[in-house]
Amino acid sequence: MLKEEVRKMERMQKREGVDMTYLKNVILKLLETGEVEALLPVIGMLLQFSPEEIQKCHQAYHSSTEVPPSPSNDAPGSTSRSLFSRFSFS
Repeated sequence: MLKEEVRKMERMQKREGVDMTYLKNVILKLLETGEVEALLPVIGMLLQFSPEEIQKCHQAYHSSTEVPPSPSNDAPGSTSRSLFSRFSFS
């Protein structure tokens, strides 16, 4: 229990030095391209995710890919893999 708290505090300290512009660009790239497998480890490192948090993110991503694509992505020839299509901005 104590080790877990120490690790949590260490991660919080490391988060303080994160370049927010770089983090913003990585998140935008993730949302625009859907390259979760490549970019999730980068985000996890920048935000100091615990192994459990990384696992939760992978599980959430894999369960969300089982959902049928939205009608906007069903157009013939559509190759967009953007994660933005999963959000409604209305």
